[in-house]
Amino acid sequence: MPDIVEVVLWCAALATWLMLLSAFVGNALKPLLKNIRRALEDAFKLKLKR
Repeated sequence: MPDIVEVVLWCAALATWLMLLSAFVGNALKPLLKNIRRALEDAFKLKLKR
């Protein structure tokens, strides 16, 4: 029984670290993704000449 508790605690700790890591990586990539999105919008924007 104590082995099961230890495994559950390890899984909870691992899940916590993975959530923190994904939050930091997500915040770090936001400016990069914003620039890529803007570049794609400019590249595929239809330019209508009147």
